[in-house]
This record gives sequence, structure tokens and C-alpha cells, in this order.
Amino acid sequence: MNGETQETTTLENGVRVLTEHMSGVRSVSVGVIVNVGSKDEQPSERGYAHLVEHMLFQGTDQRDARAIAEMMEVGGGAIGAFTTRDYTVYHATVLDEYLPFALEALGDMLCNSVLPEEALSRQRSVILNEIAGDDNPMQRVNDLLKATFWPDHPLGYPVAGRESTLREANRDSLSDFMRRHYIANKIILAAAGNVESTDFVAQSRDSFWSLQRCDVSLPSPSPSPVPGSVIVEQRDLQQVHFAMAWPAPPYISAERYAWHVFSTLFGGGATSRLYHRLREEMGMVYYVNAQYQAYANAGALVVEGGTLPQTLVPVLARTLIELLRMGEEDVDLDDHHRATQSLVSQHLVSGDSAYVRMSRLGLQELYFRRAIASTEVVDALKQQSPETIRQVAQQTFKTGLPTIAMVGPVTEELLQAVGEMLSDFGEPATLSFASKLAGTPMSA
Repeated sequence: MNGETQETTTLENGVRVLTEHMSGVRSVSVGVIVNVGSKDEQPSERGYAHLVEHMLFQGTDQRDARAIAEMMEVGGGAIGAFTTRDYTVYHATVLDEYLPFALEALGDMLCNSVLPEEALSRQRSVILNEIAGDDNPMQRVNDLLKATFWPDHPLGYPVAGRESTLREANRDSLSDFMRRHYIANKIILAAAGNVESTDFVAQSRDSFWSLQRCDVSLPSPSPSPVPGSVIVEQRDLQQVHFAMAWPAPPYISAERYAWHVFSTLFGGGATSRLYHRLREEMGMVYYVNAQYQAYANAGALVVEGGTLPQTLVPVLARTLIELLRMGEEDVDLDDHHRATQSLVSQHLVSGDSAYVRMSRLGLQELYFRRAIASTEVVDALKQQSPETIRQVAQQTFKTGLPTIAMVGPVTEELLQAVGEMLSDFGEPATLSFASKLAGTPMSA
């Protein structure tokens, strides 16, 4: 990748170790990628992956949470973590000479966490407050969309979890969750920056030797999207925040490059179709964007935006019309070149960051079991022809009505108007309201 030296080693217990040396830098970004996320949770474990992430910072036999933070500060960097539907990442960026200390601290956290009872009570409260006090309508509409698009499947679970399962979580249940998922052959160590492979592998072995290898459970089956469902969470807001989803290939699909180019053309920036039509020409939205959101075994084309209640129906209708037009008309060559070059430039520019390079190493190993050179990514993006993009638009429209989630001042009358508009594009939609706290549908 970018002409730098990459090395891959598998430790005796199955932990995979990847490094990429970057010349001319003094920093190192190191990450522990654990193949566990909300996709792996049982119904009684909703939120466990996220709660475990919080708990691993609360202390080990050797150091408490403050000692972990202080060690990173001395190294001129920081430590952090995040949980997604597919995986969990623990990461640190430090001066190169402090890399052994950072790696030792990460190993201590993952191998020797004591899950202190008093900390569990605190972290549970933190997450419950986060759920109950969620005032971010954009995040809420995305969670509501996925719960409606992939019902009864772990990909539809909110990463933060559910109040009922979090309140029942205890040290024993979290320890059992970790025993099943924090195992050597589900863990990848990646480092990029001023790092030497031989030294890093030896330090990784010292820090993670105690992790046990065991049989990995089969991945969960791919979800079946539910098209044509419209759900509303009523809130006293000025705008209606909406999100629309259509089925798309999983992240491991070779088609992912075409979907990246298509979503960029459709709504990926200030020159995209949706932004130009809905904001610049019609002035109907505060924001609008389209993204290809993909996971290991599923994907979705997601359009998100915010508009006033009186313009909601025309905005949703125009979005469907623009999708239809992209499938019927030739893609403008200038627009196509601009979208493709934008993706290429973003990829190359972001690659100057050690953190980004570390993330790419780890996630490419997670999804593809190999490193993907930047030249391969750039070539694949440039190979997506205008006709290929038009076919993606056709394929999307033929899947039927999108799933739609809305958060804001949507009355029953307005919801019915949305349903009537959608019936002009296909089968009648299923309309419902949702309880804000419980997240359960109620008949409209």
C-alpha cells in the first residue's frame, strides 16, 4: 500500500499481526480489531459488545483506568475504542518509542480486565443515560431505519443496546460473552507508522500470549430486508429527519466499488444529484446525502436528509424520481469523472495518516483476509463505467419501495400523505408509529 513495507504474521495462538512501516514519521498507530459487534449478540445480549468495550477501560490486576490514560498521555498520544455492528476496535497513537508500553497496556486490557462491579454499575448508567437522552435525531433516524429494514436480525439492533438487557447484564454474563468472542483467532493486531515488524510481532506475542484459540461460531445468516415499511417517531422538532434504505451488496462483494461511485453521484456531495436538486435548485432540504452502508453479510443504500413538514412529501418523491432518472438516462461524463476522482483523491489523501493506514490493514484482513494495495483500489474505482452506474440505479429501483424512517413533527395526516405518494411508485406501503423509549411499532 502506497509503496510502504507491509508484513503479516500469525502468532501460535491464532492472533494475526500486521504492520506497515511508513518512512519519515515518528508516530505509530496501533489497533486491536476484535471480530465482534452487535451482529454477534443474542436477543438477551443486546448492547453487550458496546458495554464490554466500556468495561475494558475500567481496570486490570495491574492498573486502573487512570493509569491506562496516563501511560498514553506520556507517549504524546491517546487511547480510545468504538463498537460497530460488525466489529470492535481498541486503538492508540503514540510516539514510536512508547509503542511497547501502548501495546502492553492494550494487551493487559483485553487479557486481564477484572470487570469491577462498581465500574459496571457506572458504565451501565452512562450507556442508559445515552440511550434515554438521545437528542441526536440524525442518529436516531438511522437506528430506527435499520431496526425496520432488518427486523429480528442482529444488524437491526442499535449498537448501544436495549435498556432491559443492559439492566440485566452482570459480571458473569459479560465474562461469558468475552469467553465466546474475545478469542485469539477473532483478534487482529495492526500497526502503521514508524514500526518494525520483527519487534512488533515479538511485543505482540508477549502482550497477547494468554489469549486462547477456539472454534469460531458460524456467522449469522444474511438478513432479509423489509421493503415498503414507513415508520415514524414523533418528536417536537422544527424539521423532519428522514432516512430511506434499499438493499445493496455486502462489503465483501466485488460490486462495492460501483456502489461507492453510484452513491457519490446520487447524493455524496455538493455536486451530487440530490444535493443539487433538493437544496440548490428547490431549496427544500437543510441537508441530504446518500451513502453505501455495508457490512460483512448485508448492505444498504441509505439516503438521509432533513426538511420541513410541508415539504416532506415532495422531497421524498423527488428522491425517488432522481433515482428513476439515473437508471433511465445516460450518466453525465463530467459528473461521473468528478465523482470517481473524488473517491480516488479521498483514498489517497487519507492514506497519509498512520491511523487510517492502520485501520485499513486491520479491516482488510478482517473482511478479505489480505491487504489490498491502493493501486488496486484506485484501478477498481476507475473501472466503474457510466453504464455500470446506470445499471446500479436500475437494480436499486427494481427492488421496490424503500424502507423509510422519520423522526420529527409527523402527524397521522402527513404520514398518510407519504403513503399515498409512495403508492404512485409501487405497492402500498406499511405505515406505523414507533414508541420513542421502547422502539416498538404501534399501528397508525
